[in-house]
Amino acid sequence: MNDNGLTDLTDFLFPDGIEGQVVMDQLHKGSNAERICRLKYKEKEKMKDLCLQIHKDRILVICNSKPESLPYELKDESETESFCLQLFECVNVKELYNHGIPALLMSKRKFEELKRSSCSSTLQMLSDCLAAETGDDVHSIQLARVMKCFMAEGELRLCTSSESGWIFQKARFMGDHSSGWLLRMSSDPSKDWLIALPITKAQLCGSVTKWVLHASSFLTPQ
Repeated sequence: MNDNGLTDLTDFLFPDGIEGQVVMDQLHKGSNAERICRLKYKEKEKMKDLCLQIHKDRILVICNSKPESLPYELKDESETESFCLQLFECVNVKELYNHGIPALLMSKRKFEELKRSSCSSTLQMLSDCLAAETGDDVHSIQLARVMKCFMAEGELRLCTSSESGWIFQKARFMGDHSSGWLLRMSSDPSKDWLIALPITKAQLCGSVTKWVLHASSFLTPQ
């Protein structure tokens, strides 16, 4: 990987400015990986911040909150599934995503604006604003409920190596005690779109597990 490729990878995975020789050493090692995922996930008071490097012969897990600690290796499919279940505190990863549920499409900038004001907005005000953007009254109120009262949130930064360089994907997750939403958006800041998909935590766990193990495309609307 050339310096520009390493810079792009660093900027995408660590926009929060985590720096240091240990992090750079990890990224140099990761430059030979097939895929890399940075996952930040918080549920209640538990915060997890990890990088998964998927190489041809191994999967390495790196704890970003303790970059000086040694990576540990996931040795097989069963161990990887168990790791993801523990990460998301799920019972199983077999719950399938229902592609029949419609996705909501809206401006990413508008969504961020509404999210920032969600604490001071009433549920009805927030739902009305979302519906005006998405054109979907029914699912907008479901999204509004989670935006106001989420118990879990996460961010996924997915990198896939290709002949022309790294391909970047970005997604976020918000969930309450009964439902959740996956928010897909472009990694290009000049592209102002966001797709919100209803998804449970178990479905998110299954999608991450499948991406890590089988290089499948991450969850997209049909």
